[in-house]
Amino acid sequence: MSNSASRKQATAMRHDQIRAKAPAIERSDEPPKFVADVMVGRLAKWLRIAGFDVSYSNRITDDEVVALSRDQGRIILSRDTRLLVRRAVRDFIYLESDDIRSQIQQVFAATRTTSLPGLLSRCLDCNEPLVTVPRDEVREWVPPFVFATQPKFKSCPDCRKVYWAGTHRQAVLRTLESLFAHLHDSGCNGNVEPRGG
Repeated sequence: MSNSASRKQATAMRHDQIRAKAPAIERSDEPPKFVADVMVGRLAKWLRIAGFDVSYSNRITDDEVVALSRDQGRIILSRDTRLLVRRAVRDFIYLESDDIRSQIQQVFAATRTTSLPGLLSRCLDCNEPLVTVPRDEVREWVPPFVFATQPKFKSCPDCRKVYWAGTHRQAVLRTLESLFAHLHDSGCNGNVEPRGG
């Protein structure tokens, strides 16, 4: 058997193992928390946009992913079959597709997500919850036009990055609405409005 055929066979075996051990994720009143490996950075960012607590770094090791999942009760998000077949891996979602929309839909379906924890409420870089800051405090940190036209600002307490409701907000809402509409068509009700208003 050639090396290529052996690799394909090993990959197919890992896929079978992963599907056999894939957990049914229990529904909870609390939003799920995730840890994403280096292969799914775009997904981590989109889930943070939706308000989910997603631990992610482009330098995180597989051992760190497993430890964060175990120690903090986080669901592993990965396309890495070698990672997911590890005995220590318990709660995970094996992302079948490399298409970002399909990945988001798979996560929403697997976790039975019906509402978002807080749209645009987390720092996209740090994952920290954003805090509202007085306009005068950000005058020097944002472009003059933005300061003149935006009534509200939020900031990350960790990295100090400043956020405001720019034109991207409507595009993000439209994307998430279309993903929830797909889930609704599949029999899952969805609402892009964040929990608690």
